[in-house]
Amino acid sequence: MEENNDIIINRLAINALDLQSSSPTVSNSIFPLNEDHGIIKDFFITHLLETRQGKSTKSCKFIDEDATIKTKVSRYESQKSDDEFLKLSKELTENLFKIMKNSSSKSSGTFFVLEVVLKKEPCIFIIKLDPKSGVQINLETLSVQVLENILPDSNDRVHKCAIIKTVHDEDPKVADLFVMDKQQKAGESARFFIETYLQAQELLNDRIITKDVIHHAKTNIIDIVPETEQYKVIESIDKEFSNNSRIELGTSIRNILKDLVPTEKKDREIFIEESADQFVSSYLAAHQDHQTSFIATRNDQHVIYRAEKNQVFFRYNQGMTGKVEVSKDTSNNTIIKIDSSLNFSRDVK
Repeated sequence: MEENNDIIINRLAINALDLQSSSPTVSNSIFPLNEDHGIIKDFFITHLLETRQGKSTKSCKFIDEDATIKTKVSRYESQKSDDEFLKLSKELTENLFKIMKNSSSKSSGTFFVLEVVLKKEPCIFIIKLDPKSGVQINLETLSVQVLENILPDSNDRVHKCAIIKTVHDEDPKVADLFVMDKQQKAGESARFFIETYLQAQELLNDRIITKDVIHHAKTNIIDIVPETEQYKVIESIDKEFSNNSRIELGTSIRNILKDLVPTEKKDREIFIEESADQFVSSYLAAHQDHQTSFIATRNDQHVIYRAEKNQVFFRYNQGMTGKVEVSKDTSNNTIIKIDSSLNFSRDVK
């Protein structure tokens, strides 16, 4: 068993998918992760976190109660043991191999099955890697040799991963699994892996995520930069999350903080990085089934200011944010500056 903060790896099985063969090669023993396997453990933890928080991740729900993967994982949860884990690993591997054999896929590789606990929630983590070759230097003979079937390093693209909850919630709005498939083209649904193999479908839509992200941002970023006037915080958030913009949450929060954090702040870059990471973590803790990559989809296309008792009401289109400036003077009076190119004038009725 290997533990790292909020992640515990209980079991690991390694399998091979050679599509030129008649069947996969499946593990008949648990890989013995221990203190000597720190680099191996870090590799899987890195990709587990990427699968949960990465920009290619999709929150999903099994299509029906009898979905094959859901049934097998639920059965394992009710009778956990080394033998049952190896049985699960074998079935998941054979199922994927059969589907790939009957498709146009030529992508052989390795297939890892892990039993993990992620933030106290038991899960099965599966990760499929394509074969890769590398070159190793022998420092004694100053020669090189080719190594076959090596794992990519932690920064390389991993193609197909899924975190599958072993205890499923009956609430249709709660995710059963989180899926990442980087082999798909940008914006294209991972139909083969999600729909055919996992028998799942995407759960959330961009409009729901956008609304929750913006609310979380407006609530929390004001606390991160208390020295910045509130209207500037809101304007920066609205500008970053403009309608139809492609969002990767960590990057967007960094952009907002770079816009708002005073340039003279001590260790400014470190502060921005740590604050953005903490924001993403707090957002995922509050919205446990959400993903961090989406297209900003907004209904609130207007910025609205109003007096306390509605004596004054001022509204403008968000697309004009760069040409409308609202600020305060030293007496706390509100100053509205409108770019002359808008030809702003009073209605005559």
